[in-house]
Amino acid sequence: MTSAVIQFVGSIRLAIPLLVVIGSILIGATFYESEVGSSVVQQEIYKSPWFGGLMFLLAVNLSLSTLLRYPWKGARKMGFAMAHWGLVVIIAGSAAVIHLSVEGMLLARTDGGPVSTLRVEGDLLEVAAPGQDTQQSSLFIKADGSVVPDHLDDLKLLGYTNHAIKTVHFTEGAAIDNPAVRLSLASARMGQTLERWLSVAPVSYSKMDIGPAELQIVKAHSEQELQKALSNPAQSRRAVWGTLQLDLPDSSREIDVKSSLDQAVVFEGTRLEIKNFWPDFRLDSAGQPETATQLLQNPAVQLEVSMGDVVERWFIFGNPAFSPIRTQLSDDTPLPVDISYEVSADVQPGAFFKVVVDGAGELYYAAKSSKGFKSGLLLPGQGVTPGWADFEITLEEYVPMAKVERDVVPLPDGAEDGEPALQIATSDGTTAWVPWGEPTTVEASSGDWFVAFSPKLMQLPFALKLNDFIVERNEGSESVAMWTSLVTLMEPQTGELVDRRVWMNHPTWFRGWKVAQASWNPGDLAQSTLQVKREPWWVTGLTWLGSAMVTMGVATMFYGRAVAKKLKFLRGLLAPHEPETKDDASPPVTPIPILSFFSSR
Repeated sequence: MTSAVIQFVGSIRLAIPLLVVIGSILIGATFYESEVGSSVVQQEIYKSPWFGGLMFLLAVNLSLSTLLRYPWKGARKMGFAMAHWGLVVIIAGSAAVIHLSVEGMLLARTDGGPVSTLRVEGDLLEVAAPGQDTQQSSLFIKADGSVVPDHLDDLKLLGYTNHAIKTVHFTEGAAIDNPAVRLSLASARMGQTLERWLSVAPVSYSKMDIGPAELQIVKAHSEQELQKALSNPAQSRRAVWGTLQLDLPDSSREIDVKSSLDQAVVFEGTRLEIKNFWPDFRLDSAGQPETATQLLQNPAVQLEVSMGDVVERWFIFGNPAFSPIRTQLSDDTPLPVDISYEVSADVQPGAFFKVVVDGAGELYYAAKSSKGFKSGLLLPGQGVTPGWADFEITLEEYVPMAKVERDVVPLPDGAEDGEPALQIATSDGTTAWVPWGEPTTVEASSGDWFVAFSPKLMQLPFALKLNDFIVERNEGSESVAMWTSLVTLMEPQTGELVDRRVWMNHPTWFRGWKVAQASWNPGDLAQSTLQVKREPWWVTGLTWLGSAMVTMGVATMFYGRAVAKKLKFLRGLLAPHEPETKDDASPPVTPIPILSFFSSR
């Protein structure tokens, strides 16, 4: 019985269906990878126990098939054994590559310091349930938003979205007086209703830009402040976007930003042009300036100032805590000018709806539009038409002593904004969205759960500093020919410093790690993305050894006997011929061992 089982396991009757199954799985995995990505396929197929079991069974089949044909006499049998043992070695090397190698991306910048944190494939989930120790698990996200695995102990992982936003609401319970209101804005013509929260604190929630107008909430501490807030604001003669003060050695001039945008102002031989204006300045993910909102909260101006052949670029900020940034565009001599930027703090927008809270906690409103100004008492459930098309504003909720509660909610399908988030459910059914990269406390009836959904990182045993990033272009065109990273590799234990060049298809090695050029950012040439990979030397050795054994085995099976015959024939031609004598018999010729092996059966 045992002999029959061994004969079957090592037979071609098992090998053929096994190869068909494995081949079908690999073909399907190729198409599946194009849909869900390589990390999911690695986790669900190549690193799965069942696929590992199939490959192990194939290795056993090859091994027994070879052993059952022992002794391996002759070129065909020896080549057969060598090729089959080579396939077993390749399977072992592939398993080692999948389970032991480390690969990830390293983002480096020329204006940054050395980096040593590797971003590897997948994400990491950390969970601390009430009364339990922290647990960790690697996560892989499919294209349809499902998560692998779908649970971690008692925590269920319901789904994933790339487009979640952070919202806030206010609840009673603050230790200080902090009025907050929830307003609904309805338009029958547009067929939509919006809800927005306003609160006196934090300040960022005291104003909100809604497109045609601005929502505001203020607290009046006296009767005089209340009457002023409920009065039609006088038309300000001050510049809406603020003014620039141009100071020359012997004279000065005030320039209105809004009316002078994209226009050249010439004064005393100095030419000034306002190139850009950002009402709420910030830098985007690529390091480029943009405006977060249309509210005049953090204004900034870009200027180009010239005097003769000397040209300078200026960035000036409305916040006096930020110094202007000057850049010489031509010549190295700085211009003898000084420029300051002043913005009026009390300029009201052309259209607004203001909620006013008096000292007794009563609510009032003041509304301004192109149709005029109105004010009055604001009551819950009572609609107010501010004059913006057919919009009606209603007070839905009023919280006198409000505290901030933050929520993460997914955007509808088709949205492009937002950040990644993971939806979870605790053991008692409490659901929540956990934003990527931000530890979150989930309040449940069983206690507080600590959940962190973050990138999977690994600390490298060395550091890398990007010294320069060079882009070479084809002569006579703007097409890119090559991009190269000039890096310094640092070993902290020994203090070793090594300068290397890394470009496409030309990686470098350091301490057993391979560093290759992965990608670059055409909009930011101070940044380079490098691929860092480690494979133990013996893993690479197994792969090469197995490939060499298969090649030699196949060559021996098909060409071994023919090569041996040709060598035997050549030996006969080259051997010296002695005259034959009848008395002296020639001694037998001793064959060369390797030739006798190849010519034997």
